[in-house]
Amino acid sequence: MKSKAKRNLDTRILNGKDIDDATLRQLWSLRLDFLELKIAKDEDWRKFRSILNKDNTLIFSFWGEGALQGYFTFSFNPVEHAKRKALLVHSKYYYVRPAYRGHSKITAAAWRLLPGIIWRYGLRQLYFAAFSFPTSYVSLSRTFGRVMTIQSSVTPAWEKYIFEAFVKEQSGQDWDEQASLIRHQNVPFGEDKLPSSSVKKLRSEYESLNPEWADGVSLPILMKFDWQTIKSILGNNFRRMSRG
Repeated sequence: MKSKAKRNLDTRILNGKDIDDATLRQLWSLRLDFLELKIAKDEDWRKFRSILNKDNTLIFSFWGEGALQGYFTFSFNPVEHAKRKALLVHSKYYYVRPAYRGHSKITAAAWRLLPGIIWRYGLRQLYFAAFSFPTSYVSLSRTFGRVMTIQSSVTPAWEKYIFEAFVKEQSGQDWDEQASLIRHQNVPFGEDKLPSSSVKKLRSEYESLNPEWADGVSLPILMKFDWQTIKSILGNNFRRMSRG
């Protein structure tokens, strides 16, 4: 069997406003392979289509062996507060079939966006936002080196303010302001492999913040893109590529 690094993948970047319904259905079908639905299937389809059709949304899709093997989405949200500017990049969906996880084309795909982001939005502090469950929380914590939550007392006030305002807008009636969590979400299936001690520690950390996750409750997390983050991401990518 070919290693992940050598499997051929074709990267296609799709604009959410222009995507055709047939491709949307392919993306949604792949999504269903990784979820335990907590809402009606028709309702999930309507939400999915609405989110991908929003302005300033891109879909990074990966095709191999004649089929869709994975994708992730980015939406771009400029914010300004207290005379400071930032850009929140929200990754709402991320699904990759197991045989292609860690593929170098997937881990490097977003880097090509940086020049265009700077050209369009100017020099702003860049943040990545996600609505996490245990597996994604562990993965993003390890990739970025650190994450911020609305609940945490060590999250700076400025970041907490812009992030909470963004999450409220995105979540609508699903936002639980008291708990700082998002309800009525679908639950992704977990990994089958045995966790390491570091993974167990991160998972325990997650469950202390969001003990109801299995009932369809997600935890918003924010990652700051800076030199420390770049070093962490490049280090992770190098280790994945060296493992093949």
